[in-house]
Amino acid sequence: DEDDEAFMARVMGFDKFCTTKNTKVPGNDKNYGVNKVKKAEYRQYMNRVGGFNRPL
Repeated sequence: DEDDEAFMARVMGFDKFCTTKNTKVPGNDKNYGVNKVKKAEYRQYMNRVGGFNRPL
């Protein structure tokens, strides 16, 4: 009825795979990885006391 490749793919569960690219996976924030939104801190390069040509 079905060929060997399709049978093996179905047995191994490959027919259920789908991509999660650019999608939010529910519960993934609790598994691993931390996504902390951090505000950027800027440093002044120009108009400083002593000029701008010195180490920060």
